[in-house]
Amino acid sequence: MTYEFELPELGNGATDGTLVACHVEPGDDVVEGDLVAEVETDKSVVELSAPVDGTVTDVVAAVGDTVSVGDVVLRFETDGANADGATADADTGADADDLTPAVTRLETDDDPDADESTGADESDADGPTPAVTRIDDAESADTADVPAGTVDGVPESTDVLVVGAGPGGYVAAIRAAQLGLEVTLVEKDAYGGTCLNDGCIPSKALIHGADVAHEATSAEHLGITAEIDVDVDRLTDWKDGVVDRLTGGIESLCRAAGVTLVDGHATFVDDHRAHVATDDGDAAISFEYAIVATGSRPIEIPGFEPDGEHILDSSDALELSDAPDRLVVVGAGYIGMELSTAFAKLGTDVTAVEMFDDVLPMYDDEISRVVREQAVEYGVEFRFGERAADWEPADDGVLVTTEDEDGATTELTADAALVVAGREPATDTANLEALGIELDDDGFVPTDAQGRTVRDHVFAVGDVAGEPMLAHKASYEGEVAAAAIAGQPAALDHEAMPAAVFTDPEIATVGLARDEAADAGYDPIVGRMPLQANGRALTVEATDGFVRVVADAATERVLGAQIVAPNASELIGEVALALEVGADLSTLAGTVHTHPTLSEAIMEAAADARDEAIHTR
Repeated sequence: MTYEFELPELGNGATDGTLVACHVEPGDDVVEGDLVAEVETDKSVVELSAPVDGTVTDVVAAVGDTVSVGDVVLRFETDGANADGATADADTGADADDLTPAVTRLETDDDPDADESTGADESDADGPTPAVTRIDDAESADTADVPAGTVDGVPESTDVLVVGAGPGGYVAAIRAAQLGLEVTLVEKDAYGGTCLNDGCIPSKALIHGADVAHEATSAEHLGITAEIDVDVDRLTDWKDGVVDRLTGGIESLCRAAGVTLVDGHATFVDDHRAHVATDDGDAAISFEYAIVATGSRPIEIPGFEPDGEHILDSSDALELSDAPDRLVVVGAGYIGMELSTAFAKLGTDVTAVEMFDDVLPMYDDEISRVVREQAVEYGVEFRFGERAADWEPADDGVLVTTEDEDGATTELTADAALVVAGREPATDTANLEALGIELDDDGFVPTDAQGRTVRDHVFAVGDVAGEPMLAHKASYEGEVAAAAIAGQPAALDHEAMPAAVFTDPEIATVGLARDEAADAGYDPIVGRMPLQANGRALTVEATDGFVRVVADAATERVLGAQIVAPNASELIGEVALALEVGADLSTLAGTVHTHPTLSEAIMEAAADARDEAIHTR
């Protein structure tokens, strides 16, 4: 039988609204309770659930249409077994008191001008294909009781609950507040997250100090001789001051934007409620939307769990009061190489153990070779094709046993072992199961092009949402998620997402490498400029590096670049902009660059791809 689904009562006195999303199309099978559409009124977003099992035969109202209570929105073909829905009671004699609710209301506030906080996504009809399969409220985990009670400073409800105040979370909170939403940001450790407190900022501060020490003692050939004393404890204090200044700045920015800051641990209880544990007690908070930004943590190698003395993680290494005389570094990825080089410059004898056959296995041989050879010059010793198998305390230090693929073992003695085997998403801290969210095969939260999870009102940004684990990617995703919640058109585009490694020399990439471009169906052309031919590189004694620019042969559109050079992390922005605006090689090659600068190498590489280079053969 044909079932006509009429728009039910919308509540709050509303008699009509705008159809802002339709989640089904003709031919789709639905079961009672499935989310089928969303209607926005001046008070709320109303989620319409299928009142019957059946097959969609007709979508009567289109997204953007104004619909009134009683208007037919959808038609279903059913077997009649459960067709006693709200619009069929005249035919079936169903008791109105027994009807299954067909709507879920997401109230905003009593301000009729608050439509920006409804979260309706006007781009749903034309936007990117979702990367996740939506589930309805009825399919989420069983509702649990939130502990009773309130705590000063913790609101009882909020438009947007952001869990985690790292680069993704605090940026999302500020942007959402700027867009008129009531935002609560909960952080259990420190504002700024790993990047600011234990990662990119303090490590770059340490690297800077190590660079100053190395340069001061290695310029005899320039006629400059110096004897220095490195007080690592004071260097650490200075680094901590930088971190404190930035964390304080984040808190000030959040408060200035109107974000409510809560020091506590938030865990989800059900679809629209969370439990917040604070030093002052436990509290309950309800929310319309949530943004999960719980970040990542170091991967622990079994048997090499950090103890802060013998076995260190990257956070421990950044808190040392003295540079160790000898250090075994387990892992030669980007964190391992950054810290290995820094400690070598501070006078530490560093031995790096890596299972792969070269440093930075995520990069090609030409890139890895430059960084490895430079690290060897600084005194880093490498043991490739070996894994850290065991360790034991020995003579106020450690004895680390490594093993190669043939089972042969080697013993390495050091003051400590620094284990940097990568990072993993911290997805087990907020009880995502209560929201019905499952992880993908790699342990990340699946999201679509706006950061939405399988729950339409829950978003995930940053490290929990997938590779690459980059602070600026997290911030970008946070802004997109906030805009989507506020009903603004927004979508993620990772094509122009740069990445950098702060080794010596630095590495920076954006877009596609040659092989990736070929795999994507392009006919790639590559231009290259070695730093040996760059005047500025010669004057700063940094000729070990290059710039590669990749473009499409047919259109000369720039597809990507790889830079190995001092300040590569700064230089890559030019190519990222070229990708963002769809520039071609002639644009890069024809833009006048200041002389003498390292940035001229980008211009020359683009010209080389067109066989027009002046300063390279």
